[in-house]
Parts: sequence; C-alpha cells; structure tokens
Amino acid sequence: MDIEAGKPVFVEELVQPRNQHVGRTVRVTGTLHSYSPTTDRASLVDGQYLVLIDTQLLGVMQYHLGQTYQFIGVVASVEDMQEAVPDDLFDDTRYSLATVLRARVAREVDALDVAVYKKSVAALRRFLDGADAARSTDDDTVNRRF
Repeated sequence: MDIEAGKPVFVEELVQPRNQHVGRTVRVTGTLHSYSPTTDRASLVDGQYLVLIDTQLLGVMQYHLGQTYQFIGVVASVEDMQEAVPDDLFDDTRYSLATVLRARVAREVDALDVAVYKKSVAALRRFLDGADAARSTDDDTVNRRF
C-alpha cells in the first residue's frame, strides 16, 4: 500500500456539500477548537469554517486548544455520524458532519504565519495549473504532428 503525500487544502474546501476530496489524502491547517480523548475526535476551525478530525490513528498526544495545527490524513464520508457540534461556535460557522479527516499525522505549527501560508498554497496551485495547461498544449501539438 502506497501512502500519498497530503495535498494542501483549506478547511473551507472540506466542508463543501459536494466534497471532491473524499478518499484523497490532504493536509489541512487551522486552529484546534476542541478535542475529546474519549471519542478520539477533534475539531479544527479556520475563520468561519470547521472540520472534524478523527485522531484515532495518532496515539497519545497532548493537544492545546487555540493553537494552530496541521493534520495529514484521508478525507472520509461518514454515514450516521452522531457527532455533537461544539455549542460555542458563532452563528455563521459553516461545517459538515458528513465529512471527517482520518488523521495519520498531526503537528503543532503555532509559529506558522497562516496568511502567508495561504498565499503560498494559492501560488503553488496557480503554478501547477499553468504547468498542467502547458503540458496538455504540448501533448496536443505532438498529436497534431502525427
């Protein structure tokens, strides 16, 4: 079994109704909002968005609420999830109880400048999109020659 690298995504993208990341390995960064060692569940927030994290595979770890964390794992669709949403969220918080990140790696990244990180991820995506477009253009040119 090959383990994939985590594609950087934002919490906002994981709570969309039609989540295209289900079944994929992702890396998500946000502020730890809650953690329950009895259920092995954490919630990660970024602005007004919240995603649930399954921490079962991580083992014993000391979590600090309010600190910035990065989790890498596989996004899973959850059926019949009996998860309670934290009741101290703002009214405009957006979340999805149908999706959970099954984390296999967690790290505290409190010194990370999240605004700069988001800009670098956006720049990486633009670069990769441009590289993919150039590659498909090159393939079309080769196909026309033959």
